[in-house]
Amino acid sequence: MKKISIYSLLLAMALLSIQACGPSEEERRAAEQARLDSLRQVEQQRIAQQVQAYEDSVARANQQQEMQQENETEFSFAENGNYAVQVGAFRSEEQANSYRNKLRERDYPNVYTVKVGEEETGDIWFRLRVGYFASKEDAEEFGRQLGQELDTGYWVSNVR
Repeated sequence: MKKISIYSLLLAMALLSIQACGPSEEERRAAEQARLDSLRQVEQQRIAQQVQAYEDSVARANQQQEMQQENETEFSFAENGNYAVQVGAFRSEEQANSYRNKLRERDYPNVYTVKVGEEETGDIWFRLRVGYFASKEDAEEFGRQLGQELDTGYWVSNVR
C-alpha cells in the first residue's frame, strides 16, 4: 500500500511538472496573435509591392509614350517623291508579302514590294519599301525611326 501511495504521489508530481512545463493559455493566445500580426504585416508588404510595381509600370508606360510623342515627326509622304525607305529584300515573294502585311497592320502607308532581277538567271529579289518622300533627308529620318522600331536596317533608295 505504501508503494502504491508513493507511486501515486510520483505520478501526480510528474503530471503537474509536465503541465507546468507547457505554455499557459495566455502565452498560447499571445503567440497566435503574434503569428497573425506577422502574417498581416507580410500581406500588407506584398500589397504595397504590387501597388509600387503597378505605379512603376504606369510611369514607364507614360514615359515611353511621352518619348514616342517627342520622337514622332509627322512625315510627309509625297506621291511624286523620288525617295523610298527599303526595309528588306527577300528571295521569296511570299516572305516579302508577309512582312509587307505586318507593316500595313502597323499603319504604315505606302508599303509596297518591288521585284528586281533577271528571271533567266534566277537572280530575283523582292524589295520591300515604304513610302515616297520628297527629300532624301525626310526618307533618312523616317528610315532611322522605322529601323529602331523594327530593329532592322534600312536603305534609302532613289526610285525615280
